[in-house]
Amino acid sequence: MVSPKRKRLVTGKTVVIPLVGHPVEQVKSPGPINNWFAEHGVDAVIVPMDIRPEKVASFFDVLRAMENCAGCSITMPHKQAAFVACDEVSERARRARAVNTIRRSPSGKLIGEMTDGMAFIAALGGHGVRVRDCNALLVGAGGAGMAIAFELASEGASSLTIIEPDQMRRRALEAELNRYHPALEVFDRVAAGRKIDIAVNASPLGMNSGDPLPFPIAELAGALIVADAVTKPVVTPWLKEAERHGLKVQNGEEMALAQLPIQLSYLRFMNSSSRSAGGATGAAELSIAPEAAK
Repeated sequence: MVSPKRKRLVTGKTVVIPLVGHPVEQVKSPGPINNWFAEHGVDAVIVPMDIRPEKVASFFDVLRAMENCAGCSITMPHKQAAFVACDEVSERARRARAVNTIRRSPSGKLIGEMTDGMAFIAALGGHGVRVRDCNALLVGAGGAGMAIAFELASEGASSLTIIEPDQMRRRALEAELNRYHPALEVFDRVAAGRKIDIAVNASPLGMNSGDPLPFPIAELAGALIVADAVTKPVVTPWLKEAERHGLKVQNGEEMALAQLPIQLSYLRFMNSSSRSAGGATGAAELSIAPEAAK
């Protein structure tokens, strides 16, 4: 928490980091990141910006011209648009075809990374869950879902069942997984008798009241963990149902918190050694307080 004696003062020298999405009222990172900047004497601020999809390409043009900008953070539904806008992307971002963090070079070049999968795995580690030889279930094959799928594969998952209503998107992800991780078994449904160890919702289901559950909890008996990438509400109906069945859960806030030191390192505000010193998530000095929920 920021000391009450320490005041933040935004000036013409302050480095600005936009956080873009539509909507942005659910985002969790501005509070803890701005607190971290204040506590460490970093003259920077992260600002949520609600940008409509039809205008987001223009936003990235502005980002290139912002001399006092270190980069930006991207949330739904702009991760694919951010991928297209970047001049360079990491191998993770290229495989996911999505970007959630952009570093802006002094010349205005936009360099993209996709950290959702890394954050998901880090959050799992905080629960003592390891992926190797596990059967995983993924609901949603958008930007975050693709990133999580590749990290599950890289960490040695035995199989991955992908539930995605857009069949072209699902088949594209399956083809990429087969290309880079041929040993991974990929399915489009949970066959009778196959126990799921790790289940994750990377779709928007649960953000709005009345949404159906991403997957029947009754079919996840014995799972090691049920995880959700949705951050608002923090405990989605799916997670409530999982808890009612006695299953361990991981909420979207935990993944969001695990994301913060990874992104700060990528934007060069935190070095990788200090991030590693933070434990499983590298977030020893970052925390999401209730007031940081907007």
